[in-house]
Formats: sequence, C-alpha cells, structure tokens
Amino acid sequence: MVYSSSNMLAYELYDENVYRYVTVQLFACLLGLIGMFAASYFPYQYYHRYAKQILLLSLMSLVLVFSPIGYSVRSATGQEFHRWIRIAGMQFQPVELTKLGLVIYVSHSLSSKGDKIHSLTRGVLPNIFILAITFILLYKQPDFGSAVLLSLAVIVLLFVGGARPSQIILVVGIACFFIYSSIQGDAYKMQRIQDFLNSLKHPYETNYQVTQSLNALALGGVFGAGVGNSIYKLFYLPYPHTDFIFAILGEELGFIGGFGVITLFMLLIWRGIHIARRATDEFACLVAIGITAFIGLQTIVNVGVVTGMLPTKGITLPFISYGGSSLLISMVSIGVLLNISRGMESQEVRG
Repeated sequence: MVYSSSNMLAYELYDENVYRYVTVQLFACLLGLIGMFAASYFPYQYYHRYAKQILLLSLMSLVLVFSPIGYSVRSATGQEFHRWIRIAGMQFQPVELTKLGLVIYVSHSLSSKGDKIHSLTRGVLPNIFILAITFILLYKQPDFGSAVLLSLAVIVLLFVGGARPSQIILVVGIACFFIYSSIQGDAYKMQRIQDFLNSLKHPYETNYQVTQSLNALALGGVFGAGVGNSIYKLFYLPYPHTDFIFAILGEELGFIGGFGVITLFMLLIWRGIHIARRATDEFACLVAIGITAFIGLQTIVNVGVVTGMLPTKGITLPFISYGGSSLLISMVSIGVLLNISRGMESQEVRG
C-alpha cells in the first residue's frame, strides 16, 4: 500500500524514482523486524529496572528537535513543525520513542507504589506531572495529536493501575480545561473543529482533505478499484501515503479490504489484552495494556479522521502508513509484548 499510494508522488518529487518511499519503508521494516526479534528475547524485567533512564532518554530526544540536529519543515500555511532529528543523513521522530518510554515509566511507577496509587498526591499526580512535561514538549513542536494520544494512554494506565475513578475524573476535567483553552487561542485548531462540526451536517462540505478521502472511499465500493488503480492518489488527496493511506486502501481494496484491515487491528488489540490479563506480574500487565492502548487509540483516531468521524489530525495508521520511526518503534513494541507472552508461557510450563 505504501508503494501504491506513493509512487506518483515519489516520481514527481525524487527525479522519477517511484521506489523512493517504499525503499525507505522496507529498510525501516527490516530494522523493525530485527528490533522485534531482539525485544521478544530481551527480558522485560530490565525495562522495570531502568524505567527512569528510558524516560529521561525519551524526554531528551524531544528536546533535541529544537537543537542543531533537529529537522523542521514548514507547512503550506506557514507553520513550522519541529518533529524530527537528523543524524548521519537519517531522520527519526522522537515522539515514537516517547510513546514506548512513557508507557514503561508509568507502568513502573504504578506497579511500584502499591496502595499509594490510591493517594492523589503520592500516586496519581507524580505521573501527571511527567505527562505534563511531555505534553508541553510535544505542544511546542507542535504535535497536539500525539500529545492527546499520550494523555489518553496514561489515563488508561492509571485506571487499570488502580487509581480511584474520582481522581481520574478530576485529572481529566483539569486536562480538558487546559486543552480547551489552548484550542480557543489557536485559530488553526478552531478552524479544524468548526470544519468537523459542519461536516456532521454536510459530510461533503467539510475541509478539502476529508472530502477527497470520502470520495476515495466511495469510489472503492465493495470490492475496490484494484491495487494500483487509485485515482485520488494522483495529487487529489494530500499525504496519500501517510495520514490518509486508509482512504487509498479503501479505494483500491474496497469495503472488503478496509474491513479486513480493521479486523486485523481488532485481533491484535484482543491478543494484547489477553497477554495483559495473563501476565505474571503487575508491571508486565500494565506495559502490555499501555502498548495495546497506543496501537488501538492511534488506529481509531486515524480511521476516524479518514472517514470524517473525528476532526482532522495528522496521525498515522500503525504498521501501514509510511513512516520509518513509527514502524520501527511499533514493531519493537510488539517484540516487548511477545516477550511478556513468552514469560507467561514459560511460567505455565513450570507450573
């Protein structure tokens, strides 16, 4: 799908090299497979021991996007995005590492507190403080969508980790207030919200991206136009290989293909929850839930945006969208899940 959705764009931007994007993605996939295999054999208990160091590394990588090795791009609206670091000609998006790093740290924190998790000041707020630092760093990039996803994943971990519902409601209420305040002061974000609200009444009178996405999905019908036969990848739909790849997938593979992909994600999420429920200790359970929550929430947001059910936000579809950093860390995360599952199976054998 990366090749099919990106070949014409690559032809235009990279001197007729139609394989530019898929070559990069294949290289990231190879690194991801190596990382997944290594992580599946690396004992997850070490993440518990070095959780603070992993978090520090994640936060430092977010700061580095504003350093000389940071790489920024300017959008068509003139907004500058600081989301990448470039080393030896290779780019990496630190937010992907931060997703896994924050899950590991919060899981470590919650599993180490015992009954203190029921305390707002000693159990919940220390984790919210770390989340707030991460949120601010992402907001400055700006990457508001990833910041919200991180917040939702941490809330899921707090709930599963034993925080009181009243404490979670209080934290969510305060967070919603600050998020609402930040959106109100940003004309660009307010415009996206207005477009979304208008689209609920008139689906085909929303912003350009979502209109073209809906057109692509409609054209795909039940069985699709066939792989490689998309019309809307021909410069009608911006970012056809990243944020809106599901629209191209739906156009080429139809409802059957789109439903099949969603079913695969549902199976993956179910297995992640299954691993978490049968984990041998609380830390492993929380890490499994955190990884599963990230993959699930990111999938829901991406498909929701593509189908016009959520406001437009630049969130990639895990494992499918073009993006080396996302693919690499997602596969390493699956390796961590596999290692937790491996430990669970060996415990059953010993039992």
